[in-house]
Amino acid sequence: MTYLSLLPADIQDLLVRLPFRVGLYISESDQTGGDESAEAERKALENIVTFYVEDTVKSEFAHEVMLVTLNNKEKWSDWAADIDQVPDECLQITYLLKDLIDPKEILAYKQNLIEVAIAIAQAYCELDENTPAFTKIGAYFTVFLRKMQAIFGNEEDQLNDYLLNISPSERAAIKRLSNNLDVQVRF
Repeated sequence: MTYLSLLPADIQDLLVRLPFRVGLYISESDQTGGDESAEAERKALENIVTFYVEDTVKSEFAHEVMLVTLNNKEKWSDWAADIDQVPDECLQITYLLKDLIDPKEILAYKQNLIEVAIAIAQAYCELDENTPAFTKIGAYFTVFLRKMQAIFGNEEDQLNDYLLNISPSERAAIKRLSNNLDVQVRF
């Protein structure tokens, strides 16, 4: 039996939409790169969701949610409505899951949401349209994983390098999401 099947349909829907919506929320929080950065960030979002589906180290719950998110890619354009509601949705999901799912599984899911947000914020700086997809994905996720260790671990020296790739408006949006998800991010 899957985790999602144990939850009410409205909670399932919110859980599955949030990885995409969080990424889009961050993408739209900074308009300095214009359409070019928005397109790069949309491509990065698909790559990031795909990465989490293939990453077997994450929790089973988070993996299941990311898989369903990816399998519903045709709904992503519908999920883009009312993107300003994402911080409230993050707060809502924190309370909705409290007594329904193991706290470790919830934390892993919420950390995945923050990781998606951070990766999207970095996408325009990190990705080059002329780089072959295979090389781009491998290099991108190597840097991304090191930066996640800096954020969630104790690697201060990598943290400053990480901060250079995120605009102040993206940083503020990530901080708002992390507060609503109760996941600590050092900025």
